[in-house]
Amino acid sequence: MNDAKQPLPTLPPVARYDRITIALHWIVVVFVIGLYGSALIWDSLPRGPRKSLEALHVSFGLLFVVVLAWRVYWRLFRRAHLPEIGNVAQRLATALVHNGLYIMLVVQAVVGVCWRIAQQEPLALFGLFAFPEPLIFDKATRRLLGSIHEYLGHTIAIVAALHALAALYHQYVLKDGLMQRMRPMSRSRH
Repeated sequence: MNDAKQPLPTLPPVARYDRITIALHWIVVVFVIGLYGSALIWDSLPRGPRKSLEALHVSFGLLFVVVLAWRVYWRLFRRAHLPEIGNVAQRLATALVHNGLYIMLVVQAVVGVCWRIAQQEPLALFGLFAFPEPLIFDKATRRLLGSIHEYLGHTIAIVAALHALAALYHQYVLKDGLMQRMRPMSRSRH
């Protein structure tokens, strides 16, 4: 008998994250894609539209800080703890990727706010109000913050893509039902 080719058992129907965990996960996904995508395209735009897109990026970035804070709080203190799946190496890789993504997202949010302050540009929320802009960063620090924000954004995109590919691997190769945990809508059970 060749056990390597047999699919792993599927998860029981109750092994899903709660609705808030699932919603926060997918909201973060949308924010990351939107914020990263906007940063990728604004250099190809003329100054006026570029400045408008940068202002939207900052506004959505500030909203993302709030969502991320809620997501981290929920993960640490409120979410359901589901049975682990996979062997020790897979569980270690899962922990490294998940925790690494959280750390990178938090650092990215902090660096993004600091970089905007360092640019002496408005840290405004959809033009409704602006946060004070203290003059605490010199030109070299401003460049460093910009580089960190840019390269960390690329790193987050790569790690998030690998995370998505791993989920697809679980779904279509291992067939262990892992994706059901974070699926936005569940099928009705009879």
